[in-house]
Amino acid sequence: MGLIYIEYISRLPGVDLDAFRNGAPANTEGGWAAGYGEDQLVLDVGRTWRLGPEPEYFAVWYTADANFERIDAWDRIMRSGEVDHLLKQFDQVARIDVAGCYEPLIEPVSTRNGTYYAEFFRANGDLESIRSFYTARARSHQHLSLNLLVYRIGRLGPDPGGLAVWVLPNFAALAEIAQELDGVDQPVELVTAATYADFGCEIL
Repeated sequence: MGLIYIEYISRLPGVDLDAFRNGAPANTEGGWAAGYGEDQLVLDVGRTWRLGPEPEYFAVWYTADANFERIDAWDRIMRSGEVDHLLKQFDQVARIDVAGCYEPLIEPVSTRNGTYYAEFFRANGDLESIRSFYTARARSHQHLSLNLLVYRIGRLGPDPGGLAVWVLPNFAALAEIAQELDGVDQPVELVTAATYADFGCEIL
């Protein structure tokens, strides 16, 4: 089903918010998403209302018809110098603290202008049972949309390893889902949760 690559991003100390928002968005006009269409930008979000862990930002990339060989292509592109202008712009305001390679457990859905609720979970069952568990939950929440469900490949990603992102109609919808995994440990165990908005729309 392809490769999911997630970059967990923070603002450099001393950089003001406007400079960061101008220099760090993954969907900058003429940026990576515009130049390399095989890499689909699924989400580019920032933690909002201070609900959730640091780093405060992450960008989710999906390459549908490739796996680790896509990293070889990225390596060649980075070393060629053709994206130096993008790297310089980003490096002046932001830092990628860590990244991860993930297997998509459902087809990712690119989303903009949403209110996002993320569940960072530990796997206590196999991936098929996790997929079934989440698809059943998605069917039971008709007003919510499960747009991302991934698990890291091996140890190539930060703990706890699993990430699910729901799109909510509003923050009030948290009442429907925020406590649903309390006391659950099979096939997943919720480690932490967070709320996000599109990059540039977050409330700090």
